[in-house]
Amino acid sequence: MGHARLVNDKPSDAYPDYLKRLIDSSGRDLASDSPVLFDLSQGKAETNLKQLIKSGATISEVIDNYSEQYAELLLSKNAHLYRANYDVQVASIAELLKEHYGRTEPWKLGNWVYFPWSGQLVHVLAQDDFEALRTIRNRDLITVEEQKTLFDFSALCFGMSVGSASALALAITGISRQIKLVDGAVISGSNLNRILTGVSSVGKGKALTIGQNIYEMNPYSKVKYFDKVNSSNIDDIFDSGWNTDLAIDEIDDIEMKIRIRIEARRRHIPVVMASEMGDTIMLDVERFDQEPDRPLFHGIIPGIEKVVNSQLANQREWMKYAVAILDPNNMPIKMQKSLLKIGTTIVTHPQLGSTVMMTGGVITFAVKHIALGGAMASGRYLISLENIMLADHKTQKHKREHKKHTKIIQSAINSM
Repeated sequence: MGHARLVNDKPSDAYPDYLKRLIDSSGRDLASDSPVLFDLSQGKAETNLKQLIKSGATISEVIDNYSEQYAELLLSKNAHLYRANYDVQVASIAELLKEHYGRTEPWKLGNWVYFPWSGQLVHVLAQDDFEALRTIRNRDLITVEEQKTLFDFSALCFGMSVGSASALALAITGISRQIKLVDGAVISGSNLNRILTGVSSVGKGKALTIGQNIYEMNPYSKVKYFDKVNSSNIDDIFDSGWNTDLAIDEIDDIEMKIRIRIEARRRHIPVVMASEMGDTIMLDVERFDQEPDRPLFHGIIPGIEKVVNSQLANQREWMKYAVAILDPNNMPIKMQKSLLKIGTTIVTHPQLGSTVMMTGGVITFAVKHIALGGAMASGRYLISLENIMLADHKTQKHKREHKKHTKIIQSAINSM
């Protein structure tokens, strides 16, 4: 799940006056966990908007592209205009916009959204129109009725390093309008190789950063944040706010991985997990909604539940369980070799941002088909780009080499 801040100094104390003045003049709320919406069709909304501005909140930018948003929505709803030439499109859209505005001043239509962390005040379409526009290009890979189901399907995401890709992929696809994010760690510089954010986010909470990104994609989302999961708060994480329909496990803590499955199984909630190993993804699907007596982790480690009653003694114990869950047979050779270097020449298992991004798509595929009642069965699914695309990985020589390193890993783990 990562770590807390490593440094607690305040570098601004040593700034020259001209830099200090910049900080003093910035009223942005970087730690805000949600935007503020103003629906001007409601009586007090304009008054509330005026109060926000008078309060001294930083408005760094006013962005009003409402007409452009609505124009594209009109274009999408009038397929005959989509193929028309530009002049015809502009003239037709102008008439349709005029009809839409009627006697109402355009700035009073839709909603205004204030993002405290950026200071932006943005004019957006009303919720139904906005979400229709955001998902219009999903048609008919996802039908209108399916999209409604997906919007209402609530995911719970544990871990915002690799798991950030899943949360963002769900949001961009229009799945899980209500989403729970669990991670109490902050973003480190080394996280920038796999979390879609910038250097300005270093030291900022992982869950908060991803939640803000989700809100900027869809300000009508609802994001609930939790710090690191433990035995005391796991019930609250599953049950508070709204019902959880599915859990995504992307954490490293073995005990908590087990507890997540125990609680999900008790509630008949499916669990999905994508493990990235070099250029290989392994997807685990556990349909506790369909199989309430299903053994955890497909029964790979009989009796693994006992770990919740006894803490793992050390990193070696963690490694033994982690490797057993993943199975060295599924690991590419480079990943196998790297495991033996952890704690000596490398600090932890390596991860590639390109593969992490793919996990988001794979997880979203699984969630989509589970939510829509598709034939997404429990099991383990291996997606190896090397084996699919590299000719030398299909040779007997490579297979022998892989088998040799698999035995080395298994032997090393058994000796721990």
